[in-house]
Amino acid sequence: MIPALAALALWVGEPEPQDRPRAEVLVVEQAPRVDGRLDEACWRAARPIGELRQMVPRIDVEPSEQTEIRLVHDGRSLYFGIRCFDRDPSGIVATLRQRDADLDPDDRIEILLDTFRDRRNAYFFQIGAAGSIGDALVSRNGGAFKKAWDGIFDGAAVIDELGWSAEIEIPFATVAFDPDDPTWGFNVNRCIKRREEFARWSGLTQDSSFFRIAQAGDLGGLGGARQGIGLDLVPFFVGRMDDLRGEDPTITGQLGLDASWRLTPSLQAAVTINTDFAETEVDDRQVNLTRFPLFFPEKRDFFLQDAGIFDFADRDAGTLIPFFSRRIGLDGAGGEVPILAGGKLTGRAGDWSIGLLDVQTEATDAFGEQNLGVARLTHNVGEQSTIGVIGTAGDPTGASDATTYGADVNLATDEFLGDKNLQSSSWFVRSDDGTGDGDDLAFGTSLRYPNDLFSFGLFFAEIQEDFDPALGFVPRTDIRSYSAALELKPRHDPLAWGTIRRTEYQLDVSAVTDLEDHLETGTIEVQPLGFLFDSGDRINLEFEGRHDRLDEVFEIQDGIGIPAGDYDFGRARLEVSTSNKRELSGSATLEGGTFYDGTREDLLLGASWRPSALLNTSIQYQYNDVHLDEGDFDVHVGRARVDLAFTPRVLWSNFVQFDNQSDTLGVNSRLRWILSPGRDLYVVVNPTVGREMDSLVTEEVAAAFKIAYTMRF
Repeated sequence: MIPALAALALWVGEPEPQDRPRAEVLVVEQAPRVDGRLDEACWRAARPIGELRQMVPRIDVEPSEQTEIRLVHDGRSLYFGIRCFDRDPSGIVATLRQRDADLDPDDRIEILLDTFRDRRNAYFFQIGAAGSIGDALVSRNGGAFKKAWDGIFDGAAVIDELGWSAEIEIPFATVAFDPDDPTWGFNVNRCIKRREEFARWSGLTQDSSFFRIAQAGDLGGLGGARQGIGLDLVPFFVGRMDDLRGEDPTITGQLGLDASWRLTPSLQAAVTINTDFAETEVDDRQVNLTRFPLFFPEKRDFFLQDAGIFDFADRDAGTLIPFFSRRIGLDGAGGEVPILAGGKLTGRAGDWSIGLLDVQTEATDAFGEQNLGVARLTHNVGEQSTIGVIGTAGDPTGASDATTYGADVNLATDEFLGDKNLQSSSWFVRSDDGTGDGDDLAFGTSLRYPNDLFSFGLFFAEIQEDFDPALGFVPRTDIRSYSAALELKPRHDPLAWGTIRRTEYQLDVSAVTDLEDHLETGTIEVQPLGFLFDSGDRINLEFEGRHDRLDEVFEIQDGIGIPAGDYDFGRARLEVSTSNKRELSGSATLEGGTFYDGTREDLLLGASWRPSALLNTSIQYQYNDVHLDEGDFDVHVGRARVDLAFTPRVLWSNFVQFDNQSDTLGVNSRLRWILSPGRDLYVVVNPTVGREMDSLVTEEVAAAFKIAYTMRF
């Protein structure tokens, strides 16, 4: 029923012309020096793109501070010259300067480049007032944001008596684009953090977020952009030392190569040999108090490059992912499975997006060598919609001759009822383990109305008992899942509401049944109270009612099993957070209520201290106190970060974690020195400390040295 309603509501033919702002890039012979100071002649010659308009807290009005942005290119790179005027430079929030920082606490400029003008996918770049630069991939018209992606680009910023200024250089070899179209999609967003104020260039409607790529303007003058022959060679060396308690230390060294070649400006082939991810940050520790597997995001750069091309459908969170790249190169316990080689072909050809991936893994003690592959093909329809297919082959464990294949239809418009957003997605997937029998289908549909004042989402999925995508993620099978979400977030006039900027009300209802429609899990979550203040502080109050049917004993902890049966319990949650624009900020979540046949109280505390751009620290503490008829237990998880950013290119990050389930303390200490963009040196030390009687002992020390040197032709 939902797809039929959506098909009636959505027009996916030729879109009506939109009145988009347009800017022009000036072609220059002499490129500017990227030092953050706009003192070159090219910046005086280039015209600003036009004014940014305030979007938050007020819509489409003049911002409190002016912004001028100019663009030039020399055929090799695209350059941004940014002047952020500020009448009170002492109020500029500038506390982060390391590469790829989460810049939410700082004054910043954010940029979207839709290099194919497909109104669905874009590159994201940002720079903060202290000089931190970062990037990401945005896909599904803002529905997916992959921050872990790293492209080769450069930037610098300085604070002066006029406010702050910045320069950004994005080599054309870093991005894919259509050389026959000199116009890209483009948008810019500025944040003045002390006022929690945002100003934007295009898409000046409250229902259009900055990441909604379909609302971007146009950037012309990009004719003559060159990528060279499009070849990147990245040889690397990794040295490792592993010292396991009770064993002799081992020292190894390995050479490897990552290479990519743009077959066309929009289609790239990539190869990796002796792949190593020594520099990848460790996962956050989690203690599982559910019956289902936990989800850990992908962080490895080879799999993140053009990762948005492999995205599939719009599914209810946690339902399934037909291709989940973390299945490759990692075993079920999170241990590394060596990758001998891998190849990838990604990019676009006209209205088609293409993604092919093939990886050969090394044999381990548990299973032999495996060849694993995935193919994804999507076709653009109309202004914002797509249809696509996906297929995977191989099983990382070698347990079966596994294949998975499926298709999806994703419809979207921003002209529903005149100017509202509406999205629909329908999909099916089938897994095949080679036996030729079993109930191995999964399918679903969704309808979203994602708008500013009022939004809703409806979702349905069926996942049959034998559905098992070997290269995917499925937390639960043999189910039907139904869910609905409603949000009402009115904005308020400061004259009438004082310091309250917005109130927020939410209702989420979900039901999971077996395939005979017998209820297994049902939840109702209500947020009757939510306040967002002008300061950026927040208060939320939520209530949850839950029904859970256990068909067998649920062993929530070793030796503590909750008996099979039907359980109903209710919980309340209070969340308070202070704005991270302050030098010292924090958050607290207190939750409690009944839990199966007992009670459970949860406490989550967090704090951040950023006294300067040199030093950034944060701590987080999680406490769960569980009392059940079958036994009591508690969970303690602690995390602490201390980052020293000596310069925007030299960062020493330290991440310490402890949990009382493993009873170990782990440290991830990582020094990253960016010699120049694309040329990196890493030193990583990972000690693990355990408890023995009343003493602490070092159980393992793993250390790695890696240097990677990009040569671009």
